[in-house]
This record gives sequence, structure tokens and C-alpha cells, in this order.
Amino acid sequence: MTETSVDSTALVLVAHGDRGDDTRNRWLWSHVEALECSTRFCRVEGGLLKGTPTLEEALAEVGRSKARRVLVYPVCMSNGYFVNTVLAGRVSAADCPLPVSILSPLGLDPRLPPLCLEQSLAAARASGYASETTRLLVVGHGSKFGPASALATERMAEELRRARRFCKVEPAFLEEPPFLYDALASDRGPTVVAGFFSGEGMHARGDVPAAIEETGADATYTGAIGVDRRIPGLIEAAVADELVRS
Repeated sequence: MTETSVDSTALVLVAHGDRGDDTRNRWLWSHVEALECSTRFCRVEGGLLKGTPTLEEALAEVGRSKARRVLVYPVCMSNGYFVNTVLAGRVSAADCPLPVSILSPLGLDPRLPPLCLEQSLAAARASGYASETTRLLVVGHGSKFGPASALATERMAEELRRARRFCKVEPAFLEEPPFLYDALASDRGPTVVAGFFSGEGMHARGDVPAAIEETGADATYTGAIGVDRRIPGLIEAAVADELVRS
């Protein structure tokens, strides 16, 4: 990444957002602040597809900066409806005065599986589980309207399976089979549940812990991978790759 490209590039982090509870969006502002502290960009803003500040407000802010181009980073887990249709359409309609490029979302970043594995192993250790005799469930939203969410979750599970650190690795979902509740109820052995979620919305913060409690499973939960403090470094690396390519 050259100094010139850094000085002329603005970065907008965009997430789905949660209008019901603003505290659930704090993780995004933490990532924005971490990237601002890196001093690698002329401007860093965050925007939500649902909630405030909106994506359009974030684009307006960077449009008034000294930037010559804008990179939009979707802090989302797949290239599904919200990224390919909602986000792309709203970026186009925002009429930003600068060239805008949308990067590949967080959930498809090849740097994410090692981070997820490290987080899952740490959760196993903290609960006194031996990973070689522990099941790892990678839980994602899933969707009734398209395959993108399930495919991204299954891809993550396959990457973690290849590491051969857990006795088995399986995907599970909240909105399509195999459902997390059923997966927890079907196997009473020690289980780490890895949250393949971008933020701390009602699914990540509420539904997963509730399923563990209701089934009485011997399970521990990592929380949402997208809120991990190392995510800003991963985003920075993804942006660096994009600037080299362009």
C-alpha cells in the first residue's frame, strides 16, 4: 500500500445494524475507531443498512473529505441479498461524488478461518474441553430466501474441519436445517459453538445462548466472530490487497 493511495482513500464500514437496541451496534463503532487510530486512511466512517448513522450519511461524510476514492467494506458474513442487492443499490442511489468500490464481505475473507479456529480453541480451553474430543458447531443465520448464508457458513466449517483440531466440525443454522437446537439436542458430548455472525444482534446475543440453555447441552459459545478485536487488522489487510490490485 503506497502512501499516496492511503492518503487518498476513504473507508466506509457498513453493517446490517440493529434498530431495536443501539448497544448492539457498538462493535462497529469500535472497529471504526481502531481503523481511525491506524492513520492509514484519510477518513474512516461507519454506516448501517438499518439504523443510524445510515450508509448514505457515511458516504456523504467521506464525500466531503479530501479523499479521491471510497472503499466500502461490508461487515457481513456472505454475498447474499443484503450485500448484492440492498447494499449495492443504496451505494448506487447515494450519488457519492467520489468513485466507490464495494469489497468482498468479511465472511468470505480467507484470513477469517484461522481467527475463528483460534477463537474456538480458546473457548474450548476456557471450558476445560480437550479439543480432540470436542465437537465444533459453526452456527450461522441461514436463510429461507437464498443459499448464500448457508454456503458461507458451510465453507467456514469445511476450512475448520481441515485443521483437524476438533473431533468433528459441523454447520448449524438458526433459520434453516440443520437447526442449531436440533444439533445441540442430538449430541450430548462437549461442544464449542462458533458464532458465524458479524455483530451482536438478537441472533448472536440471544438466540444462540437460549438454544444452549434450553437443550441443556454441554456447550460453550464463542460469541460473534465479527466483534473480535482482531477484525480491524483483517479489514486493513483486505483493503491493502484491494489497493495493490487496483
